[in-house]
Amino acid sequence: MKKLSKIYSKIEHFFFAPSHNHEFLFFFRVAAGIIIILHFLSIYGDFNQFFSSKSIIPLDIMATFNQDWQLTFPFVVKQLESIGISEATTLLATKITYIALGISIILGFYSRISAFLLLFIQISLMKGSSFFIYGADFFTSMSLFYLILFPSDTVFSIRNLFRSKPNEPTHYMPVKRLFQLHLSIAYFFSGFDKLLGFNWWNGESIWKAINLPYANRDFHFDFSWLADHSFILVLIGWSTIIIEMCYPIFVWLPKTRKIWVILTISMHIGIALVLNLYYFSAIMIVWNLTNFYFEETTLATHKPSVLHALFVNKKKVFKLT
Repeated sequence: MKKLSKIYSKIEHFFFAPSHNHEFLFFFRVAAGIIIILHFLSIYGDFNQFFSSKSIIPLDIMATFNQDWQLTFPFVVKQLESIGISEATTLLATKITYIALGISIILGFYSRISAFLLLFIQISLMKGSSFFIYGADFFTSMSLFYLILFPSDTVFSIRNLFRSKPNEPTHYMPVKRLFQLHLSIAYFFSGFDKLLGFNWWNGESIWKAINLPYANRDFHFDFSWLADHSFILVLIGWSTIIIEMCYPIFVWLPKTRKIWVILTISMHIGIALVLNLYYFSAIMIVWNLTNFYFEETTLATHKPSVLHALFVNKKKVFKLT
């Protein structure tokens, strides 16, 4: 019983330990909001070619993998046209609303509501244009989801200017732990997937990646010399596997947390510079900093809850009865 009590106490302390470190809420809200807006602005000029009826890929082809019941952007456009709202008007309103909601998130003006509405728009765009989406879009959706869960507009926000009473303390630790575990699991299985195939063992995957037709287009690094030094490709491949698979271990240890966050961020910087995946790398760097840069090295003193007290004194209660 004592062992179970200790385990319960540790789990409770892990998820519900009080914390006064609110800086990560402000950082995540602003950083994620800026990346979301910049990512949208990068395709703003080609928005109609991606999401309108004149898309470079016909809508009937893009709808191949969609179900009739899915609320995709083309479906929304079609329904609005049935009540007299033109496609051009819907496209313009979507652009303006997307940017306005992103700005609201950054400024902290009802960020949860803004994130919810933006998530609705973003997913409808993704589902309606599945051929154009990639990792950054999925992590954008997940970032908006966490912005809905986090009380991020309670810290350094415009909304606070309209509050007549000071903010009451908000217990966000369960959501933060969920976020941290999510990131740890994602990295582990990403590395585990690479470990299963031999392409990452011998550096072949690295060689293919740096020679993709759409990679290395901005800085034009000369990687031809790596053909005569294949051991470097092998080293990079195994380093990636180790960094990702060991992430759930070393990022949780205070002594190794800083170095592992640095290694992970360095990996994403390399991905950004070589593969030109700037927004994917940026959002992953923000996730790492949000979850573990602001992590407290020493948690607040644990005070057992009422439930824990009842659990500990369970035997005494039964004896009295």
